[in-house]
Formats: sequence, structure tokens, C-alpha cells
Amino acid sequence: MTRKLDSAGSSSKHSRRDFLRHGALAAAGIVGGGSSSASAAELTEPTGSSWERPPQQRGNNLNLIVLVSDTFRRDNLACYGSQWVECPNLNRFAQDCVILDDFYPEGMPTIVIRRTLYTGRRVIPCYYFPQHEPVQLPGWHPLYYEDVTLAETLLMSGYLTALVADLPHFFRPGRNFQRGFNVFRWIRGQEADSYGTSPHRLLDVSDLVSEAYLARFPGLHGFLSQYKANRDRWKKRGESLVQLVAQEAIDWLKENRSERPFYLQVEAFDPHEPWDPPARFLKKYLPHAKGPSFVEPPYATVPLPEDIRKRFRANYAGEASCVDFWFGKVLDTIRESGLFENSVVVFLADHGAMLGEQGQFVKGPDKLRGQVTHIPMLVRLPGRQFAGKRVSGFVQMPDVMPTLLHLLGLKPPRRVTGQNFWPLVAGTGQSLREFVMQTYGWVGAVRTREWNYSQVWKPEAQHGPYRPQLYQLERDPEELHDVAERYPDVTGRLAKLMRDYVASGEGLTLGSFNAKFEWSEGRGYINRPD
Repeated sequence: MTRKLDSAGSSSKHSRRDFLRHGALAAAGIVGGGSSSASAAELTEPTGSSWERPPQQRGNNLNLIVLVSDTFRRDNLACYGSQWVECPNLNRFAQDCVILDDFYPEGMPTIVIRRTLYTGRRVIPCYYFPQHEPVQLPGWHPLYYEDVTLAETLLMSGYLTALVADLPHFFRPGRNFQRGFNVFRWIRGQEADSYGTSPHRLLDVSDLVSEAYLARFPGLHGFLSQYKANRDRWKKRGESLVQLVAQEAIDWLKENRSERPFYLQVEAFDPHEPWDPPARFLKKYLPHAKGPSFVEPPYATVPLPEDIRKRFRANYAGEASCVDFWFGKVLDTIRESGLFENSVVVFLADHGAMLGEQGQFVKGPDKLRGQVTHIPMLVRLPGRQFAGKRVSGFVQMPDVMPTLLHLLGLKPPRRVTGQNFWPLVAGTGQSLREFVMQTYGWVGAVRTREWNYSQVWKPEAQHGPYRPQLYQLERDPEELHDVAERYPDVTGRLAKLMRDYVASGEGLTLGSFNAKFEWSEGRGYINRPD
């Protein structure tokens, strides 16, 4: 055994395995901050056919485990200033992690965000392709053929890859977000997933919302009827869907912990609405809850009675605590299996939610403010390398894939446009960007250190009026007071930043669904008909 002084100067024992693991981290550039990511030249668009087969590479054989919670606000966690939501398991995990302080999505919401997360590729400007489903948003479409996903890259590098998810949008007909996964397991029953087949008549949902609320939002009846049918079915298996996701992930880890290096992606839709937490978690925030549970808040900005607003907030907090409890079980399995010693483990959210700020709930084009867009990301390395390190500087969702590949000693595909942010952690790199932009539908937001400005980014596509918003972040960190009319020079400057960013992506984010045809034709496998 060899003795090594830790940062406090005390002596601790380290085995040969510890040094081998440390050597793997150093070889990947993790300890010293070196970069194994592609150079700027390698990130340019390829000539000819744009379809790319992921290259076979040899990395450092670290496993990768990524836990994603949909709609999980950063201020649910103590490391981000939580004052009331109880998340003891993730709080404990955060103590061993690198903490990103300025992490944001790019395109939004759920599916659009996953496209950037899974491909490391920007999506702004998003394009609209009509879909045979209720959600009709720009960017809400399958992956392009020429996209190369994180799972595909790792699969070609010898990894066993698995996806466990309850996101209903992932697996709708025509979706292809399971590309590159050896195994994908869909936990059914979220939202209005056609899982529990309800009768053609609408079910009684008076336990979920009041008659007055339903009369005010009559479109909810069909949605809640399907949700209730689903809940009646999955409740036979567990108290919540995140429990079923966690148990599936735990079973997979126990079965495959000794396999070749693996990549496990765990996607929990909670605490996405409907906000319907198990009673034991709701009691933490509303001990004497009575009457309808009010599981579905309005997307519209409308006045609501204080008791309903309070119930929505308690429901959300209960869901967040439920996610923490069951993700804690996954983290316990990782710890008990010894997988923390040879795995990179990540927790992040796709976006947050409004919880009554400015009278608003959930998310939407008119809610591109910090409560929705400023999100958590925690990264744990073997040996607790850089534990407690806080990273300032804007990082966005497309940066995640190239950074994770860097930590595994692998290069990103050439189509990746995100940047490896790990030099910021190691102290060898500069800020990646001076501002970030998000879009939701046809509305975009530009955020600098001083300002957050939102406006329609594609006026010719926007239906109906939209009033630009501007928030002065130093004086108004909660973004409660719109000052757009007071600072026309600032709105003009930020509007130009938005236009320039959109223009810089023209053509870059429009994929070709016949890219594989072009690739095969170029190699003589098929002939284009005359």
C-alpha cells in the first residue's frame, strides 16, 4: 500500500486500483484539464454526404450513468439555495460532485432539449415539421438520420448501453430517441399515454380537480380522464412512476454491473405535471390536505385562489421529494455495488417550472426566465475528483455530450457543435460564451450576466401578439419586474444578439432525412433512379 497526502495534509491509504483509476483519469485529461475533444477543424460540417458512422475508439473504460429529472428546479437542492424542498439524497450526492452554477438548455422543451443532450448539437433555429400528435412545436421531431448520438458513439466504442425512461414522447410512433441503446425499457403511464385504456366516456375526475376549475379549463377533462385510467393501472405496481423507473434501473445495474464498460441513461418524467405525489411526500408540505388534489396547473397566466396556488406548490415539492427518494435508491445501489469507483455519474434536469412567480405556473414561451431555464447539473468522478468545485461560466445542453465523452477518454463525432466544458473545471480554460439563448416555440430569450431579454425570434411564424420582456438580473434576480420599456437601447442590442445567433445556425440545424440514402449512394450500394 502507498500513502498519499490529501488536500488537508492528512495521510490516507490508496491501493494500486486507486492509482490505476487516477491514471485513467489523467489519461483522459480529467485531472490535468487536458482535452481529448475534437479540434475546431474537426467540428466543421463534413463535405458531401453528412451521414457519419461513429468511429471505433478506445477510451479509459469508465462507466457512465446519467440521471435526468424532467422539470426539476435547481433551487430544489441545497447547493443551489433550497429553502423548503427536502431532497436529502441528492443533497448528499452533490457534496461529492462538481456543481455547475450557470447551466441552461438551448432549444426547449422536452424533446427539443433531448435532441441537444443526446447529440451534442445546437438546434436553434428550430424547424417545424408537422407531427401526428398533440404537441406541435418547432424542433419537436425525431432525430435526423445524420445525427450521431451519445449512445451510438459509446456503442461503437465497446460500451453496453441502456435506457430506462417513462417519458411518453420518447416512444411515440416514429420517435427514434432509443437509437444506439442495446436495451431500452419504457415505463408506461405518464400524462395521457394510451396505457390504461379508458372507456369512450369521460371518467369522473372530481378527485383530481374541482368542478369550478374544470369548468374554467374544460379541455383538461379528456387529459385527466386518460391520466386517471393510467394511474389506476400503474398504481398496482408502485406508488409512483419514478419508483418504477428507479427499480428498473436498479435491476439493470445489479444484472450488468460486471459487464464491459456500460452507459445507463435514466430518464424520470417527474416532477413534470400532473403534480400528483404520493401522500407521504405531500404531507411534508401540506399535512392536512383535503378536497380535490389539483394535479394539473394552468399553462395560461390567470388569477387563482391562494389555496389552489398553495396546493400546486405543495404538490410540486412532494413530487420533487419523491424523485429524490427514488433516485437516492439508485445512488445507493451504485454505492453498494462499488460502481462509484469506476463510473462517471451525472444528475441534471432539462428545465424547471414557474411556481406562482408573476402568477404563472409550469413553463411556456412567455416564461423563459430563470425559474424555468436555469437548471442543475452535478458531475461525480471516481475518487471524488474535484468534489465541491463550483463552475461559473455559461454552459448549455449541447456541451454535455462532448464533455462526457472527454471524461471517458473519447472524441466526439464531427457533427457535435457543443463544447467540452471540463477545462473550466480543471482551471485551464476560459468562458465558453458571453451569452446563452433559449427558444420555446417561436419565442426566444437571450441571457447575459446583466440581462434576460425575450422576444419572438421568428416573427413570420408567430400567431398572435407577444410583448417583449426584459429583466435586470443584478437588481431583480428573481425576474419579477419587466423593464423593457425603460431600456430600449438594451432591448435593441439584445435583439441583435438574438438575430445574429439565429442566423449563425441557418442551414446548420436543418437536417436531411435522406442522408443515409446519400451515404449509401456515394459508396455504390444503391443507385438513384433516373
